[in-house]
Amino acid sequence: MLGARTALSLENHQSLNEGGFTMLDKGPKDQSVSLVSRLSSWIAQPEQVHGVSITENELAAIFGVSRTPLREALNFASAIGLIRRQRSRSIEIPPLSGADMFQLSRTREELEGLITFQVSERIAAGEVSIDGLEKLNQRMSALATIGDTGVLLGAGLDFHEYMRENSGNEVAAGLLQQLMLRLERYRQCIRALDDRSGHIVHEHGQIIDAIRAGDSAGAARAAREHVANARESYRAQLAKHGLF
Repeated sequence: MLGARTALSLENHQSLNEGGFTMLDKGPKDQSVSLVSRLSSWIAQPEQVHGVSITENELAAIFGVSRTPLREALNFASAIGLIRRQRSRSIEIPPLSGADMFQLSRTREELEGLITFQVSERIAAGEVSIDGLEKLNQRMSALATIGDTGVLLGAGLDFHEYMRENSGNEVAAGLLQQLMLRLERYRQCIRALDDRSGHIVHEHGQIIDAIRAGDSAGAARAAREHVANARESYRAQLAKHGLF
């Protein structure tokens, strides 16, 4: 019989399958890859702010998958620090932590600076077009007028994914992608901050302006400042929960 926690999580199952996820037509490897992203989204839900302990069987019920792809996803999630495996075979989702957030954000700050610098250099050399970044920020600007920070945060991921994919640095891009899976919990803390929406668009605009001007160092600096500003928002929200 499912526990109350699992039953509640099953009510949110539909939201975890947005984007057309269906696990029935995928092979085990495909399932485990998509499951890591879905697991990250589940962990980022408000109910997990203070951490939770859950079993593999409960998680399999939540995501509607067999334990084979789930175990592969959990092994990867454990390797990058997203979850902790216990000797009792339960899965621990650690509570949000100011120290954890700070380390993740500072590391992201340096990686984003490096990637932005390299994207800027590639655009200056004509290897990459700036059009994609400009279109993404225009879309974000339109979303900001709606005032839905949650939707804007999703669009913001597209902006940074574009940067990673066009940096030419697969190592930094891969490390940053893994880090963002863990940082998503903290990003979701600022969904209620409507004023952050406009700041995000403005800060992305500063990055684009520097790239357009051929100022790679300035673009990297703007990217680091963007992450640092987000960190202050995370800090303020964590403090409200007594977690910083």
